[in-house]
Amino acid sequence: MAVASPSPRKRMLIGICAGNFLEFYNFGVYAFFAPMLAAAYFPKGDHLVALTLALLTFAIGFLARPVGAAVVAAYAARAGRRAALMLTFSLMGLGSALIALTPGYNRIGIAAPVIVLLGRLIQGFSDGGEVGPATTLLFDLEAAHGRGGIVSLQYITQLCAMLVSVMVGAVLAAVLPHDALYGWGWRVPFLLGLMVVPVGLFIRGSETMDHAPPPQPAPVTTTAPVAAIALVLTVIACGTIGTYMRAYGVSYAVSVLHLSPGIGMLAMSAGLATGILATIAGIPLAARIGTIPLVLASTLAAMVLTWPLYHHAITTPGLSSQLLLNIALFAITNLPAGVLWKTMLGALPERNRSLAFGLIYALAVSIFGGFTQPVVTWLITVTGSAMVPAWVSIALAPVGTAALLLLLRKQRGTQTRAAPALA
Repeated sequence: MAVASPSPRKRMLIGICAGNFLEFYNFGVYAFFAPMLAAAYFPKGDHLVALTLALLTFAIGFLARPVGAAVVAAYAARAGRRAALMLTFSLMGLGSALIALTPGYNRIGIAAPVIVLLGRLIQGFSDGGEVGPATTLLFDLEAAHGRGGIVSLQYITQLCAMLVSVMVGAVLAAVLPHDALYGWGWRVPFLLGLMVVPVGLFIRGSETMDHAPPPQPAPVTTTAPVAAIALVLTVIACGTIGTYMRAYGVSYAVSVLHLSPGIGMLAMSAGLATGILATIAGIPLAARIGTIPLVLASTLAAMVLTWPLYHHAITTPGLSSQLLLNIALFAITNLPAGVLWKTMLGALPERNRSLAFGLIYALAVSIFGGFTQPVVTWLITVTGSAMVPAWVSIALAPVGTAALLLLLRKQRGTQTRAAPALA
């Protein structure tokens, strides 16, 4: 009996999610294996200094994101969405291959970090070009098919990719001796990620992407375009710092708390799995109790619990405290995550939504996300305090929440006033 092929909409979703998966799988692998990359590609010395250099290389790649967003948006306008998404996916694979296959510093010297930096720049360019067209396509699919939560696949796929990457790392840490893990084992997850490339290219190369729904109009709003852009930028910046702070957990456990890579990766796996479930559960929960109460409750809980969770992880280092830290923070902060994307995209003008969101996202990630981990590592080195991630998280929580609440309030107020005219 023949198996029915996926519908065009499902193929389109698979094609979008494949690119998003590869982007954040690469991000997760680099972030989670940063201590091993530092040992492989940078001169021997202080391990925190080497880690900072590895994370700075990671961060510099984000500077190419705004360039990628602008160039790919122009290319998509000329050649079509399918051609643009094929280009970004191919470049993702090229960047991953450079990082996976480059010999170490002990073999080719300074050329090693230079080639890795080139790989990160290529990845940054492709990631910046990917996020605008892919996310707005999810937004249009959700509106066209009346299926709530489709646009949240952008974030859910991120978490799934990071979960797979850290689970691969946990398995490698469990089965490989320390020297093998640091010597060659860290290359395995990068090579495994390349297996996604031919699948993604096959799906994106079909005619499916040419049958995307037309762009959906943004909700009626009186928010000035500049104000909307500033608010969306603030929401993404704060969310990005929080995401990258949590992804820093493995490097934090290994290099700051001096735990084994296996403990750090196992705890991160549990946290990411919890975050996926919390994101999915938050969508119907927001519909039931309201988005604003959910956002406020999540922010308050995070601000109250972050300090004691980090304090416990520092004073009682081990698997149990790492599990508690990761599970609790991912659960609390991800409950409202699924409703954020639709709010942000709906605040931007229809005509330039893909370019606007791509540039805003790229700028926020480049400036704030890419440098979060090296800056936090530097602050820990300078201050000698392992509580730095807690203080940064607590300080930023109300900022992102305030920006999101302003977006929601303005959109809801305008829709209420416009309802009689639209009836």
